[in-house]
Amino acid sequence: MSLYCPKLLYVFSRGITSVAKATNRRKLPLSLTVRHFSIAKVVYSKKEDKPEILTEESFVFTLVKPHVFTEVLSSFRTDKKIQLEAKSHGLTKSLFKKVFSSFTKKLARQVSPPPRVHGISSKLYNLDALLPLFIEHGCSVYPSLKQFSDLRTISDISEPTLWYENARSIKRKIVYHAGPTNSGKTHAALQRFYEAKTGVYCSPLRLLAREVCQKARDHGVHCDMITGDDRDYHYHENDQASKVACTVEMTNLFRRYEIAIIDEIQMLSDMERGWAWTRAFLGVCAPEIHVCGEARAVDIVRQLADECNDSFEVVTYKRLGKLRVKKHPVESFNNLKPGDCIICFNKSRIYSYQKKLNSLGINSAIIYGSLPPRTKLEQAKKFNDKDHPCNVLITTDAIGMGLNLNIRRIIFSDLYKTTLTKGGRRELKQLTTSHALQIAGRAGRFNSQYKDGEVTSLSSKHMPLLHKLLRQTAPEIKVAGLHPTFELLAEFANVLNTKSLSEVIVMFIGMCEMNEKLFFLCSLKECHDIAEYLEDANACRGISLRDMYTFCSSPISSGNKEVLSVLAAFVNSYANNVAVTEQDVKSLLRWPPPQQAKSKTEIERLESLHEVLRLYMWLSYRFKDIFRDMFAIKTMRRHVDRLIQNSV
Repeated sequence: MSLYCPKLLYVFSRGITSVAKATNRRKLPLSLTVRHFSIAKVVYSKKEDKPEILTEESFVFTLVKPHVFTEVLSSFRTDKKIQLEAKSHGLTKSLFKKVFSSFTKKLARQVSPPPRVHGISSKLYNLDALLPLFIEHGCSVYPSLKQFSDLRTISDISEPTLWYENARSIKRKIVYHAGPTNSGKTHAALQRFYEAKTGVYCSPLRLLAREVCQKARDHGVHCDMITGDDRDYHYHENDQASKVACTVEMTNLFRRYEIAIIDEIQMLSDMERGWAWTRAFLGVCAPEIHVCGEARAVDIVRQLADECNDSFEVVTYKRLGKLRVKKHPVESFNNLKPGDCIICFNKSRIYSYQKKLNSLGINSAIIYGSLPPRTKLEQAKKFNDKDHPCNVLITTDAIGMGLNLNIRRIIFSDLYKTTLTKGGRRELKQLTTSHALQIAGRAGRFNSQYKDGEVTSLSSKHMPLLHKLLRQTAPEIKVAGLHPTFELLAEFANVLNTKSLSEVIVMFIGMCEMNEKLFFLCSLKECHDIAEYLEDANACRGISLRDMYTFCSSPISSGNKEVLSVLAAFVNSYANNVAVTEQDVKSLLRWPPPQQAKSKTEIERLESLHEVLRLYMWLSYRFKDIFRDMFAIKTMRRHVDRLIQNSV
């Protein structure tokens, strides 16, 4: 119907009539169509103009001034009733935020308030009128919401203990070795590992897995070493030794052991890797499990043990040797002494400090996360050798676990570090008490030339905060990290009817539910970003979701575009069933590299080469038919390793 309204304009919304006064005495032509007596399509125009058709979404705000537009949306977003109703349609808290952001942007593009018309107070609006439009928009952005019921069932991960039937079929005894750094807790647990007939040691680091494997062999124990990109079998691949030392992610949950040791158990609270400790603890099939870690994780591990119906006991340890927090900072590099270790949280600063020390005639070793393992070992060996001129170490918090170092004094150059937040962002944050204590605890080492340790800072401005952090007790860990299994993601994708792994991850994160008193969802950002990159590059067409998931779980950084481009080439070859040979890799890497890296940039280039070669090794253990030149690539990797060692 068509109406002329000189002063009043009636707007229908959910049966409620709102009134707006026209500012112009002249008649405004209005075409009004009512649907279900709740939503109206409105057409405004001057007689000579072509009508502008506004969508159902924009109708609600057609007569609203900008500030009221914002007010209405804010009321809608915070309304508890709206949130509950949206959740019943699959819009969980996370998805609600994403859909609301998209919905708001869409409205902002479409709303064009006509001239000469006053706004209407948001209090006159029934917010329920917006809800069906909001739900409809959500379904257009995430079509899978239409299958919400099935997806909600699949993404319910509130009982992860039920994922591991083998472990639940036996009665397990948990022994928690609780103590600070340098207290001998892991040493005590390893004695049982050496004595048992079969066993697995789950390590936080590749270097530590190799070290424990070697110690076991020194004790006359037959032991294999398994990490994501390396294998060292006592016999050979098809004849497994009775013991295995592996990185925690590589824990075999289908093999039964007499004993299992899970080291650094407090890592189950880590945003990126915590899921691996939770998985190992819940799923390892052994009647006797020894976990080693800080006392602050005792309660959460006890609760997990209760969930598994396991028995639980705690053995406590004290530090072997004193740790003194100094009153005064170092202030100057001229005041450094043998056995000093400077802690940085920035690779550029490490090289800057090394350059300054060189100018002072001080020989220093450096260690940071992206250095190859062999290079780290060589640097540690130089520093530990009291007869070597290199007697000062500059390092990141990479020394917090694993490496045995003869450190006399820990010197913090800063107390702030870039950290991954729960939202998947990286932010500069103050060190936590537990992190500061763990690093400080590396000073002094039992049975070394420095039994007792000291802790201080480089600058006086950090001393008050350092003293505060080291006086405090680290807060207890309340929750453990989880990851969905691939089987859950595959079932989720099947209901979604999609082969896009990035879409599956986003939707799963948005919809999953868990027991938040015990668990949190670890970050899937790296996996998602790698998947998105490969999908955008059309590199993954024709490969299964399982294989895609494997490629996206590879040990690379999504921030390194050079390595990502090589991964895309690898995936493309796999999709076309074409073997990736040594010559292919050399061509991709512009081999050979320069024999001497003379700058930080050139060293980083070598590190990227090493990361690509490590990636090939990792893939060769999963797709042997395609990545078949394992031994040639291993030789190339050792060559790059030597170049880096000679350069740092």
